[in-house]
Amino acid sequence: MARGQSRSANDDGFVISVTVCRGCCCGTAEKHPEIDHDGQLRQLAEVGVRVRVADCLGPCEHSNVMVVHPSSVLRRQGARVVWLGGVLDPRLIVHIGRWAAQGGPGANAMPEAVRPFVISRPERK
Repeated sequence: MARGQSRSANDDGFVISVTVCRGCCCGTAEKHPEIDHDGQLRQLAEVGVRVRVADCLGPCEHSNVMVVHPSSVLRRQGARVVWLGGVLDPRLIVHIGRWAAQGGPGANAMPEAVRPFVISRPERK
């Protein structure tokens, strides 16, 4: 799957995206051989979110890391990105994808199934 290949919008026409770490620790068959990493990207794209792939997002101790971004309009209204770690279960991807496709942070409440996977954003160096 190409980087940033999927691009779609919520009902208001504002792009919602999920950034998926695929660097040295996250999204690699070496660290997580039981995970269909390309399948995760497809699952997210199929529900209508823009999927962006990053080489490394930083908090490697929490691999598989994903970041759910609110639309730019919701960002201006105070919504913030949500960092998730340990995203390995395909059922969790379904919850994340649906939430993002329905507007994500600032538009809809986070699904209960996603809450235990919230991590702190790493400090910038």
